[in-house]
Parts: sequence; C-alpha cells; structure tokens
Amino acid sequence: MDQPGKGEAMQIKLVDAGARLRFSKHLIEMHHDRKRVFVDQLGWQLPSAGSWLEVDEFDNEYTVYLIACSADGEHHLASVRLLPTTRPHMLNTIFKDLGDGGPVVGEDVWESSRFTIAPVGMRGTEVMRLSQYLALAHVEFALLNNIRRYTMIGETHRVATVVAMGWRVRPLCLPTDCGDKKIVSMEVAIDEDTLPTMRRRFGINHPVLATAGKPIAS
Repeated sequence: MDQPGKGEAMQIKLVDAGARLRFSKHLIEMHHDRKRVFVDQLGWQLPSAGSWLEVDEFDNEYTVYLIACSADGEHHLASVRLLPTTRPHMLNTIFKDLGDGGPVVGEDVWESSRFTIAPVGMRGTEVMRLSQYLALAHVEFALLNNIRRYTMIGETHRVATVVAMGWRVRPLCLPTDCGDKKIVSMEVAIDEDTLPTMRRRFGINHPVLATAGKPIAS
C-alpha cells in the first residue's frame, strides 16, 4: 500500500453528491474494485455482473462515500457506502426480512454497506489500518450529522470483526440463509464516547475525515 510519508496522516475523503465530479476518478476505481471483490472474487450474483463496474440502485444522489486514498491521492484503497434510512436502502427493500421488528429507520439512522478493500495484495496489517481509519470516519461523519446509529448487513463470521473495531453492536436478526452463506443484520450505536474510545484503541489521535483535503471534524 502506498502509505502516507513520515509526519503525514491518512485522510478519508467524504464524497457526497456535490463532490462527485471532483472525485470521479476515485469513484470509478471504487466501483471497479467493488466488481473485482464482490462479483469476481466472492461470486455475488449482482445486477452488474456483466459490467466492469459494480453499481446498483443504492448508488444514487443521496449516497455518501467514505474513500481512503493512496498517499499521492490518486488511487482508491478502501471505501464504504452510506445511505440515510429515510430513503430506500438495502434493509428496507432487498433484505427487509432481516429484522425481527422490521427495518430500523429514522433521521438519526444511516445504513453502511459495500465495505471494500482494493484487491491489490495488501498485507493484513495494512488492511487492518485502513479498516480502523474507515471506522473512525464513520464516527466523525455521524457526529457531524447527528447520526446515532448505523445499520449493517454481513456474514455472521464478520460480526466479531465489527465488535473488534470497538463498535457497540446489537444484532437485529438471527443468522439467515443467503445462498450458501449465513448473514445477519446489525445495528451499531454512536455516542459522545465512541470517538475518543476508538482513537485510543487505534492510537490515532487526529481527525481522519476530510473534504477538499481539509479535516472537518476534531
């Protein structure tokens, strides 16, 4: 991984509808990496299987992307997709049965999906560091936008990874068959203690979320 040099700190780019053009190169790489990971490697049956990009109906004007870039700022290394639950999202449409009491919806609840690490042969420690930065970016974005909870869908064996990041996790359903895998929906809570607790856990004591190259949370 092309890491920031000594004294430099990695920043996670916040790409909303207004920033699409500025980060168009990174978005194309992100969608291409999503295709390589989810369709080519994991074998997911997705509508874009015949394309070189993975794009679905939830990649729309309401979507916010958090993107980790290479040190020179030129390449996509990792990303995640965020959607307000007041709009159509995966847990109230495709996976609406993955919740004992129905989908969790509200102004302070967003869905996190399509967590992607670029398939470029990174070491495990590099993947972990990218995951930590993206976790912190989730929290900083939440605190800036009065978000108190994220919902997620994942394979059951990945729940432990989410917990290891320092999230307070509440399962929303029992493990459910999805093809040849078991998946589960979950909710993670955000409060005033989440950010300092995660920063201490990761040893990252600076803001990581940036727009136009400038941090926007402290």
